[in-house]
Amino acid sequence: MTEMIRFESRRVGVVEVPSSDVMDFEPMPGFAGRRRFVLMGHAPESELAWLVSLDDPDLAFVVASPWSFFPDYDPPVEREHLAALEIEKRDDVELFCLVTLTDKQIHLNLAAPLMVNAATRRGLQVLSDQTRYASRTPIPAVMPTAPAENARERSEVSAAGPAR
Repeated sequence: MTEMIRFESRRVGVVEVPSSDVMDFEPMPGFAGRRRFVLMGHAPESELAWLVSLDDPDLAFVVASPWSFFPDYDPPVEREHLAALEIEKRDDVELFCLVTLTDKQIHLNLAAPLMVNAATRRGLQVLSDQTRYASRTPIPAVMPTAPAENARERSEVSAAGPAR
């Protein structure tokens, strides 16, 4: 039987999650000591989610799959990032981008995505010298595309990226 972890956050309320859902991140810049996080749904049918710190439950980031908004996104992941998380195959990768809101515009941080080994639940923020992506890339206006089947297809590839 899986152990359950219960916590309360101003952002998501009282939550109980299986301990197997906990991700252990290398500390993100500016957030030393915050290592344990869980991913919580934002709202039904939403492309956004909450990444909530168990070490400080009032610390929560809004995150999204970059491929929901940028289907051709090629993350700035280097071999050392994959090696640090012991990722050997594409199916072991979950990737999210931090979301920010400025001047009534929603942005994704495509320059420094969050990468998680799906098997071990270890993660890190990818910090790269590449300059092809910005830390505040405006999300384009999203038009509804089609029925629920397309949404299901997108969710199947969103964690690992588009099929190549």
